Amino acid sequence: MRRIPDLTTLAPGARAFFLWRALPLAVLAGALAATESLAVGLAVLAAALGIAALALRAHHRLEREVGLQKLNVERLRYFADLATDWRWETDIDLCLVHSRAEGDLAATLDLPAVRGLRLWDIPGLAPVHGDWEETHRQFQSGQSLQLHLVLKRTDGISRHIEVRGQPIHDRHGVPCGYRGTGRDETAFVQSTRALRELETRHREMVNHLREVIFRVDAHGRFTYLNRAWETLTGQPVNQAIGQRVLRWLSKDEARYLLARLEPMLDGRRSAMQMEVRTGTGSASARWLEIAISARFDGAGKLESLSGSIEDITARKQAEATLYDMNAELERRVKRRTAELEASNRELEAFSYSVSHDLRNPLRAIDGFSQIILEDYGDRLDATAHTHLSRIRAASQKLSSLIDDLLELGRLTRAPISRTEVDLSALARTIMRELRASAPERAGRISIGTHLMARVDPMLARVLLEHLLCNAWSFTAGRETAEIEFDARLRNREVVFHIRDNGLGFDMDHAAQLFKPFNRLHDQSDQSGTGIGLATVQRIVSRHGGRIWAEAMPDKGACFYFTLPDPTH
Repeated sequence: MRRIPDLTTLAPGARAFFLWRALPLAVLAGALAATESLAVGLAVLAAALGIAALALRAHHRLEREVGLQKLNVERLRYFADLATDWRWETDIDLCLVHSRAEGDLAATLDLPAVRGLRLWDIPGLAPVHGDWEETHRQFQSGQSLQLHLVLKRTDGISRHIEVRGQPIHDRHGVPCGYRGTGRDETAFVQSTRALRELETRHREMVNHLREVIFRVDAHGRFTYLNRAWETLTGQPVNQAIGQRVLRWLSKDEARYLLARLEPMLDGRRSAMQMEVRTGTGSASARWLEIAISARFDGAGKLESLSGSIEDITARKQAEATLYDMNAELERRVKRRTAELEASNRELEAFSYSVSHDLRNPLRAIDGFSQIILEDYGDRLDATAHTHLSRIRAASQKLSSLIDDLLELGRLTRAPISRTEVDLSALARTIMRELRASAPERAGRISIGTHLMARVDPMLARVLLEHLLCNAWSFTAGRETAEIEFDARLRNREVVFHIRDNGLGFDMDHAAQLFKPFNRLHDQSDQSGTGIGLATVQRIVSRHGGRIWAEAMPDKGACFYFTLPDPTH
């Protein structure tokens, strides 16, 4: 602590005191002299005025000095308040005779709480490390103090205090105690501790990475490596720190790496990524993926390089294996495609052969049966007429079956050309044709409006023809046929349906519904070849959709199908 000086002891102050006291005496002497001689009186008066002027000047100088001293004292007190949280002073026995604390330290360290106590006697105050032994030695030797203490308050909160002290002496130079300050460093200690914990966690996280994290100085020497370096090279990290990077590369590899890094070393790029193969031709050859960023100083000079190194050998091997597998798959696909094309050509040839070679005998059977009925019908009995009619019906049905099989094969192979099709208009056209073929039948037909789908127009007509013909056919025994074609949105998917009140079927046999030649009704009940629903299933499948049915015997059936748009 600094004391305010006694201004009355200063030399300018003494002179001012003398001059102000001598001025009345000079005036009195001048008056006495004037009674004797005017010249002497004037001389004495002039001397008195000079003394007065000097006294006034000295007085003004003294006021300025006093004001300056007060300002300096206020500054010192202000700076002391800003720089410290605790000011203390002890006597010769090191007992506190002055203590003033502020903020969180006030309740525990103010003078009323610590008067007459030594530092080590204050409750809850102790050094951060160790005991007070070192502090005792410093006090006994009269040294300057610098202590780091922890104050544990009664509320359980700890405060960290940095204490500094200097010995004080009396006018004869004899030590008479200590005077010092303390600063609450709790926030700094906590932030430092948090920073260290963060640094520790960061180091642990970096050390657990599989990639090598590195930093290299401007001379190409490692300054930091994480533990992944030991896994990659088998060498301890401490042996690599300070060593040149190129030491772990062959001459060709080093030359290649320097050539790749040239844009970064001369400042043209600040970051880059590359793949380097090390140990070429050896059993331990590896592929490394290196990501590097550069740091430059204010003058554009390279300061350091940092980045990561990842061992991508397994990935490269997997890519090579995948490439070989793809190449082999392409060869197999080409071979199978050629075989399939040959098989399709054979199937097409067979289809044409069936079409031409079987149609002629069927036409002959049907034609000659008709000739017999026409030319010799009067000579035949009823049984012969029945047999010939059955022969004609069987040949005609076999011809229809051949046509359906050819259509099924053609639909399977034909390319699909999608376009926007109004299924509502198409269904209305088909139903008009069906009602025209049987005008005597009564029916309630319900077709939803604006049922659009992106499909092949020709295949869409075949699809609806088969389903609507089925519904029309199996409602023939009803007094009024009820057929509905509409669509609903289910789980963000448009589902079309065709519902009727026809014969229905048993759901136990639904798995056979879409297989060729499988009919769920007796041949005598309804006509058909068993190919229609198989054709429908192929068309829906080729459009990427699904088809299924729900029904109950004698209570009608409902066929559901989807036609998803591939653009969505």
